[in-house]
Amino acid sequence: MRALIRNQNGFVVFVSMIMVMISLGFTVGYLHFVMGERILFMQRFAETRARYNAFTAISSEIGPLLKGPLFNTATDTTLDDGEIPEMIGGYRDVYGDLVENAETHRSQRHGRATGWSSYNSFANEPIEVEFTMEVNYKARGFEEFMYLTNEEAPGGGPWLGATVTFGDNEQLEGLVYSNDDITMSNYGCPEFINLMDGEEIVELSEVYTAGDFVYGPSCDDDVFAGVFEDSMPKIEWPPYEGQDQVRGQADYIYYGNSGINITDLTQKDSLIMTRLIFKGSQIQVLQWKYVIPPFVEPTPPASMVAFDKELKMYHPQYYKDTYGMGELFFRGELELQHYDFPPPSNPNMYVTNETLTVPEAVIWIEGGQVQLMTDTELDIRGRYTIATSGPVQYKMHHDSTKIAELNCNIWIMNDLLFADSDQSTGYVVAGSPNRLGLLSGGNIIVANTTANGARNGGGGANAHVKINAAMIAMNESFIIQYWQNSTQFYNFLGPTGGVMGDGRGVLPFRPHTGTNDIRGTVMIFGSVVQDKRGYLKRNNPGPYPITQGIGYEKDYHYDRNLRDFPPPEWPETKNSDGSSSLELSGIGEYIGE
Repeated sequence: MRALIRNQNGFVVFVSMIMVMISLGFTVGYLHFVMGERILFMQRFAETRARYNAFTAISSEIGPLLKGPLFNTATDTTLDDGEIPEMIGGYRDVYGDLVENAETHRSQRHGRATGWSSYNSFANEPIEVEFTMEVNYKARGFEEFMYLTNEEAPGGGPWLGATVTFGDNEQLEGLVYSNDDITMSNYGCPEFINLMDGEEIVELSEVYTAGDFVYGPSCDDDVFAGVFEDSMPKIEWPPYEGQDQVRGQADYIYYGNSGINITDLTQKDSLIMTRLIFKGSQIQVLQWKYVIPPFVEPTPPASMVAFDKELKMYHPQYYKDTYGMGELFFRGELELQHYDFPPPSNPNMYVTNETLTVPEAVIWIEGGQVQLMTDTELDIRGRYTIATSGPVQYKMHHDSTKIAELNCNIWIMNDLLFADSDQSTGYVVAGSPNRLGLLSGGNIIVANTTANGARNGGGGANAHVKINAAMIAMNESFIIQYWQNSTQFYNFLGPTGGVMGDGRGVLPFRPHTGTNDIRGTVMIFGSVVQDKRGYLKRNNPGPYPITQGIGYEKDYHYDRNLRDFPPPEWPETKNSDGSSSLELSGIGEYIGE
């Protein structure tokens, strides 16, 4: 019995020791687990700090670095804390540079920064954690604006009125920007509309001005359906840097000034007109010489000499009064702009007659005007930018000592439609690969052609001029040729004797179209950027006090495909202080130890 008790006491001690060992194992395991979790927590905490340090570098260093006009630098910074510097860390290898997109040749800003922090291991040794972040920014391009104007003042033609206002029957969607005050009309309110898909808002309208919003008696900020803000940074104008880039990247260059020699007074200068005809994925290029009157030969009648010497822009015939009787004399120095210098009937007289078969191209016209049109059977299929240089000087034909200046305008002769667009409305289908950019060193003008609804819509059947393009008119406007019209009183001299038009719309001994020359509607799916606001209609009130008047209604829409890919070499924007308006286009990050 004693032996049994003695054995039981030994068993209890043995079991107790086992239990103590098990408990100790659990305790050590638990402590190890706790320490492991703590180390893991400290690791994650250090990673988070490193990440935030990288974010700090991106926001405080990269942002200002990339927005400036010049950048290429590296920065190291420690976020110092006297008590636990090893837990704070900092950032290093902060770097920003300018790279070029291989497809668009548009500049992109690339930034990189490494944030770091540290934590202690089991052995109480510091382990450093890195978090590297890379960002890409793209500069905002002019194609992103549905409407952008440098000055809310009229431009591009004769008899300009006062400040142009936003008024009744105007609907603008997408991104609207002005470097000037945006003034609402006293005769009705515009609509800045959101893009809708059924009842769902796809995109809010955005309206910004570097000036102020000036409201009319019936308009307040209720006219805005989306975002609107005043006192924004001015966008640099004119975009000479972007124009130079287009010129530098041009695939084809044609010269309209090769017949000009300003210094040789014995030479009679001649200009060259360029016509581009889109034929699907082909472009026919025609060039021919022309001369802007007054002429020296043949000698005009003596009664016309004074008229000729004053006239700055050409006249095709002697001007008559409304009934074709008598002679009218030009009153005042006024330059009228024209496209209608006809091509030669003899094909051997063309300076250039060639066809380009290219799916993508930048075409630059140096020192001359260009007419754009599509073939009657084929529309635009491809990606093209058409650009002209700034004004060119030439010696006037009747007097070589007199120097005149020609605006290198782009003239729209008929519909400019993509092959996959809706042919009746001009609607650009989503995802269309086709692009057209028109960059004019002068104006972009809807010409007074039969295809564009000349002579009051051709007898009642008003035209719809459909344009699929991103457009920039650097000097001065996107405008219609209202000074060439067929009205009774405003085709040449107005009732007060002022120069109202050029007489080209009403030839002698042909009937006028009364007080109307309503040509239809200009329907745009694209982008309109201009120095000043061009008129699309002249009517009452104003210097053309007639009803219905001269010109077109507006139907403007933004082509959202432009945001995915601009026309070739299309200019980007800069702010007037030299900084860039940037948009985040990509972000990447990774952690390392």
